[in-house]
Amino acid sequence: MNKKRLSIQENIIWNTIGSIMYMITQWLITILVVRIAGVETAGNLTLAISVNNIFYSIAMFGIRNYQVSDVSEKYSNKTYIHSRMVSCLMATILCWGYCMVIGYSSVQKVCIITYCLFKMSEAFYDVYAGIEQREWRMDYIGKSWMYRGIVTFICFLCGLYLTKNLSIAIMGMVISSFLIIILYDIPATKKIANINTVSSIDSCMCLMKECFPLLCYLILSTVVTMLPRLIMERKLGSYALGVYGSVSAPTVIVQMGASYIFNPFMTLFAEQYNNGQQKEFWSTFRKCLLGIVGISIISLAGGKLLGVWGLNLLYGKEIAEYVDLLLPLICSTVLTALIWFLCGLSTVVRDFKGLIISNVIALIISFYSSFILIDRFTMQGATMALIVSLLIEALFIILFLKKKVEIEKL
Repeated sequence: MNKKRLSIQENIIWNTIGSIMYMITQWLITILVVRIAGVETAGNLTLAISVNNIFYSIAMFGIRNYQVSDVSEKYSNKTYIHSRMVSCLMATILCWGYCMVIGYSSVQKVCIITYCLFKMSEAFYDVYAGIEQREWRMDYIGKSWMYRGIVTFICFLCGLYLTKNLSIAIMGMVISSFLIIILYDIPATKKIANINTVSSIDSCMCLMKECFPLLCYLILSTVVTMLPRLIMERKLGSYALGVYGSVSAPTVIVQMGASYIFNPFMTLFAEQYNNGQQKEFWSTFRKCLLGIVGISIISLAGGKLLGVWGLNLLYGKEIAEYVDLLLPLICSTVLTALIWFLCGLSTVVRDFKGLIISNVIALIISFYSSFILIDRFTMQGATMALIVSLLIEALFIILFLKKKVEIEKL
């Protein structure tokens, strides 16, 4: 096995380049749906993406940050892999049950279930990415995202263009994504880590039991961001959701770009925290926070100067007329990235109680404010509800995090 460790800068560069390429291809997919199949089909894709956010959270089980911060190797790599198999199967069954109960059209149900399979491929790959991150070899992660982005994009584009059927196009992504796991990800991980370690049903269940609070937090956090869109779809229809999803698609670049800065640091945070390096811990915290702030300022300025031109270029006049939605959506994605960062730190210090309480409060605010603000401000109200709930959630997480770290000092 190759035990070479890359520097933190090299890990950030590889992770950023690969992840951005994947993100761009997924973003282009949302644009091509509008161009090739129309706004109504884009609305169905946005609905499938929004609904599956919660099932993707179930599949992830909140284990990634726990896994990369398990520097003492409490659980084996095989245990992490087996637990991800179980959580992916559970999420798929729940998604199917959800579609059978909720009154979506047959077309929407098929899209949701098919897209669920695609998200399961991402979730299953993530456990191998976690092993690679803990070994400080995120060059393999970056390359995997590049391959996955290019191949899934081509398969989706060909499927949609030839058949005009969204479900078939998504199925092309499903097949190609799983093939990349088999042909590249598993062999690459075997080069740097032993993934054939001992595992048992008991250790798998113990891991999932310990991480159950993280699953609860992840579901709550996902529902907080998903609720405004789902409520908007019920109140304003698929067309409004299609417009909203199209305008918000470019803003995901901001959210993901910020996450690429702090994600590679989670293992470093764990090492500093477990070694009692409080000063270094908060120094790293400030660096990550400044990075997020810097990206936010650049993104807001870019949205203000290039918003109308960009939406016209990507979607045409029909979507560009809703440019007023753009800057508030950028603000909400910045806050979402900040929440990801803070929740990751809470996982590193094992403050599960603070995570749950903060997200429950945000969920309640998101639910009630969505009904009030969407009725009054239509699509803009969905963003306003999300911003309010995320601001309050961030405040509570910071208070809990500060309290947890201060206690550890005593």
